[in-house]
Amino acid sequence: MKINDFIFRFPTGLLTRHDGLCRVRTFIGTNSKVYVLLTNLDENTSASITNSIESLFDSLLKRGIVTGECTFIEHYETSLFHGNTFDLVIFDETGGPHWSSIKQSDVEKVLGCDDAELNIPTYEHKRLLNEIARIQNEIDPFINSSWPESPEVMKRRFDIESRMIGKGAISELVENGVNEQELQRLLKSDLTIFAEIYADSKDEYICFSEFPVADGVVDFAVFSGRSRMDVTLIEVKGADFFLVNQGHYDKFASKLEEAVDQIRTRLRHIYENIGEFRSGVHKIRQSVERGAVEHNSLLGPYGKLQVDPNKDINIRCVVIGGRTRNDHEESKKRHDFEHSFSPPIKIESWDTWLRKMRRG
Repeated sequence: MKINDFIFRFPTGLLTRHDGLCRVRTFIGTNSKVYVLLTNLDENTSASITNSIESLFDSLLKRGIVTGECTFIEHYETSLFHGNTFDLVIFDETGGPHWSSIKQSDVEKVLGCDDAELNIPTYEHKRLLNEIARIQNEIDPFINSSWPESPEVMKRRFDIESRMIGKGAISELVENGVNEQELQRLLKSDLTIFAEIYADSKDEYICFSEFPVADGVVDFAVFSGRSRMDVTLIEVKGADFFLVNQGHYDKFASKLEEAVDQIRTRLRHIYENIGEFRSGVHKIRQSVERGAVEHNSLLGPYGKLQVDPNKDINIRCVVIGGRTRNDHEESKKRHDFEHSFSPPIKIESWDTWLRKMRRG
């Protein structure tokens, strides 16, 4: 027979700075003994009941909620990784806990309850959820909020956001079929467009325009990644032609092939001098992180990439240009073309590229 069912707040000692939460149910068992079922909560604000069992037990005793003669059962509710689990917890003479697994059927039998008592998760009980929310707020009203960012990060974020352009501005130029120069002029005013699509983290990136490679430049570049730095090189052409020549689905437009040849020339030089290139891009990265402006650079909000200059870099290449005429046919052609080179060169029309933008 169940006597009570409530959410209990308890100190966890030196484990964390926050008190913990658990669900406590007391039963008079079928053998007339008192059992205390301790249920771990996903919404717990501190260490698990297993890691704080001594503090939890001591707090229940001091509050007069249980006595030393009670039998404790530790309970973890069903999750993606396991079903309900139950363990008897016995405290020895020194107060040390010992656990032994027990089947759910045996728990139901000794508590005298049906399977619904143990199978219905806590989050389906409105009263208990309200109690969890109230106690969580008492412990820390901002406990589920992200950690406040530094003033420097916030300042950089607000500055970047104030200069961002909308997707509509680019779409309008594309719909009007403008040339390469007009598109580049707009894109250079907001390099976050490229970070949004190609950066490994939305807050950790450095973007460039007219980035030098060998004896020339690529139109845009993005540095991002963790540990190994990703270097994405981007060539753009206008929206004043179709990606594939009409009636010739085996041939890209000459302007696109020109961009591919340009980037392949740059790649050839990079891989012939990969050590020098890797060293060079890391020097540029470090200079920008220290506050310099290199090649029209834009530094992301976090202001520093978590990359190792001693590790290899990942080099990726993208060519964007032209308009889509037939999505299905061109998708297959782009896929086959991209994988005909090593390393592959990703091909996008302005239509397919715009679809990847998350901003409005």
